[in-house]
Amino acid sequence: MVHSLFKWLTSLTGRALILALAVWSVIGLLSFISLGQNLENHALDLIYRLRPGSPQPQDLLIVGIDEPSFKEIGQPWPWPRRMHAALVNRLTQMGARLIIFDILFAEPTHPEDDELLANALHRAGNVILGQTLEVTSDPRFARRMLIKPLEPLCQEARGLGLMMVTPDADGVVRHFRLRLDGLETLAAAAVQHLTPPLVLPTDVSGLINYVGPPRSLDTVSYYQVLDPEHPLPENRVRERIVLVGWNLEASVTPQQQADSFNNPFFASTGQFMSGVEIHGHIIYTLLTKSWGQELGLGLRLVISFLFIVSCSLLLGRLRLASALAVLTVLILLTWGASLTLFISSHLWLPPVLTSLGLILVYLGHISWKYLTEFREKRWLRQAFGRYVSAALVEAIIAHPERLELGGEEAEVTVLFADLAGFTGLAETMPPKSLIQLLNEYFSTMTEIILTRHGTLDKFIGDALMAVWGAPVAMADHALLACQAALEMQEAMIRRQEGWSTEGLPRLAARIGLHSGRVLAGNVGSKERFDYTVMGDTVNLAARLEGVNKRYGTEIILSEDTYQRVADHFLFRALERVQVKGRLQPVTIYELLGPLPAEGEPGWLQAFAAGRAAFLARDWDLAQDYFQAALRLKPEDGPTQVFLHRCRQHQQHPPPADWQGVLVLTEK
Repeated sequence: MVHSLFKWLTSLTGRALILALAVWSVIGLLSFISLGQNLENHALDLIYRLRPGSPQPQDLLIVGIDEPSFKEIGQPWPWPRRMHAALVNRLTQMGARLIIFDILFAEPTHPEDDELLANALHRAGNVILGQTLEVTSDPRFARRMLIKPLEPLCQEARGLGLMMVTPDADGVVRHFRLRLDGLETLAAAAVQHLTPPLVLPTDVSGLINYVGPPRSLDTVSYYQVLDPEHPLPENRVRERIVLVGWNLEASVTPQQQADSFNNPFFASTGQFMSGVEIHGHIIYTLLTKSWGQELGLGLRLVISFLFIVSCSLLLGRLRLASALAVLTVLILLTWGASLTLFISSHLWLPPVLTSLGLILVYLGHISWKYLTEFREKRWLRQAFGRYVSAALVEAIIAHPERLELGGEEAEVTVLFADLAGFTGLAETMPPKSLIQLLNEYFSTMTEIILTRHGTLDKFIGDALMAVWGAPVAMADHALLACQAALEMQEAMIRRQEGWSTEGLPRLAARIGLHSGRVLAGNVGSKERFDYTVMGDTVNLAARLEGVNKRYGTEIILSEDTYQRVADHFLFRALERVQVKGRLQPVTIYELLGPLPAEGEPGWLQAFAAGRAAFLARDWDLAQDYFQAALRLKPEDGPTQVFLHRCRQHQQHPPPADWQGVLVLTEK
């Protein structure tokens, strides 16, 4: 029975179900913590921004206390209440259906001004005033206090409503409630005092159906309503619900918090939304009965479980490429269903954690296939991944504190070397013979590196990486690295003679060199670590090693290395290239050997003249020089490359702004 159970667990179906259950457990856990909730909230914000906007409501108008109003009125806040009374009178005269103040009139001002406002409220008979809840500052007696408008104003108002806007835990306003602590909000008071009143369940809450981003609702400045010289058309106000409030992103006074809030559209607009406009969107949501509802967590987890199990069973039976295509389609369908449901039914079905579950299922299947299909090759990678550096050992003996994890900047020269033709050879040689060949090659190269005071950093398959200048600083690190590179090529020639007698094809080493600053130190855990160098210098050295393939060369180095050793060796400038993964082009050189006693050879002079004509766009002259160089050195790779490109440029000239930079799209 145990054997049968184990056999089932290791079967395709068993693995798929176990993986689905494990992934679903992770998704379920994320659903209960803030990380998962925040991810879904960001997705909801994206859905808000992706869905089509609604037409501007014709029954809402925002009267904003904004910068133009402060400029025109010319008074600091608070403004005299006789001004608010005049506003109410004017809006009433223009036929406003309902007037809502998102302003708190809690403190008495000039008695005559307060009386004028009360009289205006009485005459209008359709004004909703704002009130708020404040929490006492003393944590020992924390309680919420209701702050209402002045009693004479309350008596004349049509109703009162809480001005408070309640953001979600991440500070974004997405939800609304009709009541807080048993008290109506402004939006609830507004719809309850319409004629006829809008009947709603007392426990209504949900997602706000935003018309669109900030400034989507029809808005006028406060001063425009009172401007006698340029009066607003009456049809701008008639039979509309008018909301009056601050429409500023900055505080009206230093002591007041800005009445503006983060909203689902902030990521695309960079704008906060004023509290009065949020109240307007909530009123629109209630009037149209279009609030959004979220699918319950329990039902979401059930749907997620069934979906993840089905996908795990499906993906486990597909090849990796096919599984990736199916995964992409399933994720797109998940997001498409979420967007469609939100637009058509105002139902929010969070897609992020379900999509994450699908990705984890796919990665689980990939990991299993990797462990089973490539297990036989792992021993080869492990053998190539170990190294010992005598220089590093000596440095650690002298400075034991370097055993601690960390790093320091160092000026170094990095060398990458790779065996050309090794991949094809590895496919045909027996493993034992292949290992013997690699051991001979690595032993020879390592001996040269250490003799020239370099540090062997690592083996990577058939490639190796070495560094000069770390862990022990060296003033002549570039010189030593170039000497080692030339000696490595000489050793390859000697080794080739022995390999040829064994019937092996010709093997060549390609070398790339670059000098610059790196981060050098021990990387890993306290129990196991490796000394290595990291940084852009390392990456460029690796790229230059691969550039040899394009030119048929053996040693290519950057201008940073060339400038340090230009007087010690024979070089030739190739061209400026932009390697993959790097934005800035770099001038590359070929290291040819020691400086000759009799001066530059003729073929090299012809090549240099041809390169100058090439950069000057004189293709005919460049070809003449390159052909002359080939006559003197028929197998020269760079000359053949430039000659071919001259012919290409003759047929397809480069653009006028061509700077002679070659963009390489391959490593």
